[in-house]
Amino acid sequence: MFNIYVLFLILSGAAMLGMSGVRRGQVTSRRIWNAILGTAFLFYGLYLLLFFQGGHYLVFYYVFVLPVLMGIRFFRDRSAYRASQQVVTVQTPSPGYGQQPGYGQLPGYAQQAGYGQQPSYVQQSPRGPIV
Repeated sequence: MFNIYVLFLILSGAAMLGMSGVRRGQVTSRRIWNAILGTAFLFYGLYLLLFFQGGHYLVFYYVFVLPVLMGIRFFRDRSAYRASQQVVTVQTPSPGYGQQPGYGQLPGYAQQAGYGQQPSYVQQSPRGPIV
């Protein structure tokens, strides 16, 4: 039983530290809590594994429950973040506002004003009175 408990402590701590290392899609306070609790679990497990000689030790039942709850919250936050990112990318208009660029023309290069247009012919009125 002792070895299983130590194994769960170490694995839970490592998993929570891994979740705290992912920056996108998480609130900073949850990342900090994951880091603090993950470090505590990992160090307590390593202490029990390496330096504990026997006697009395504390069994935290949170070792079995807390990493599962934090993992569920982590994956919910990540999926919500990805869904919000997909909505943002779908709603942003393309540079050409849905129009395809011209044949052989790179996007962003427009035709010069007045290029290819016939000059305008304006009829001029005669100068002076007509008799």
